[in-house]
Amino acid sequence: MSEQYEYFAEVPEGYTADRPDGLWRRAGEEWEYLSLLDWQWHNLAESTVRNHPPVDELEAVTVERAAALEADRQGWVRYWALYVDEEDHREGEPATTVVRRRSSPEQELDESYRGSKGIWGPTGAVAESRDPRTSNPPYLEAVSAERAEELLQEIHGVTGATEL
Repeated sequence: MSEQYEYFAEVPEGYTADRPDGLWRRAGEEWEYLSLLDWQWHNLAESTVRNHPPVDELEAVTVERAAALEADRQGWVRYWALYVDEEDHREGEPATTVVRRRSSPEQELDESYRGSKGIWGPTGAVAESRDPRTSNPPYLEAVSAERAEELLQEIHGVTGATEL
């Protein structure tokens, strides 16, 4: 972290300064964002991201707070237990796997854990669960990173799969 920058937490509706949607910094008129995919700072002018968030969605944070946010990679990820459908969830059937979302300025990445391959891979489960046109959507239950880790141990017998 550097004193030459001003740091900002991106706090759109539904987010808080404790759990923001993104981390930005500015030196003069030059803006950079923290990629939540490769964990590097990227210059806005040299990226595919067109603009910084609206000013009313940016909350100034101290260098120390920005450093803490940058270091807490799990704080940026949302996890869900994935069920075949809502009926299975209500009937107490176990989750089939875990889904996560990493929402970064350059891309929103939804992944599910592929136990047979031992990797995270792209999934449409989040979009499908929210699409009213889907006749039998999967059901997602929001879980903490700790619970996601427990579920992956229970379902796939792996540990450390939530490490970023």
